[in-house]
Amino acid sequence: MSNVLQLKNLRKSFGEHLVLNDISLDFPAGSATVIIGASGSGKSTLMRCINLLEELSDGQIILDGQDISLYGTAADAVRGQIGSVFRPLI
Repeated sequence: MSNVLQLKNLRKSFGEHLVLNDISLDFPAGSATVIIGASGSGKSTLMRCINLLEELSDGQIILDGQDISLYGTAADAVRGQIGSVFRPLI
């Protein structure tokens, strides 16, 4: 099975605060993935980076063989291909 989405060595920092450090994941076609973790562990930041709502500090996001993390990528077109479900605040 091929990967529809790949994260390669993602890094995201806000100033001196490193939030994501060297995150690499493969998302196989036809699969569903759940990302869980403690509050403040970077889950939402990771999802915002994947959906191009946050700019990466370093790394690559490959969607269907295309590097969508490159400058100039049409973010709205990418967002139409990636689905994310955030849990409601309770």
